[in-house]
Amino acid sequence: MATDEAVGESEHLKSLIISTAQELWDDKDALGKFLAVVRRSEGFAKLADTLEQSDARPAKPSFFGVRSTEFQL
Repeated sequence: MATDEAVGESEHLKSLIISTAQELWDDKDALGKFLAVVRRSEGFAKLADTLEQSDARPAKPSFFGVRSTEFQL
């Protein structure tokens, strides 16, 4: 059961990271600072790298396979 909670928590955080990147997309300075903070976590460093290297605004978190809808409008 603890593993299910950890996976659910990870999904919520992933959704929050993607949603925040969407909102900060036009402010590259703020986006870079946010992704630098995200990158400090080993579990999300690859996601931060992918978002930073992208030329297009990230899709909704569900596009990335994130099941959580907590942070989606």
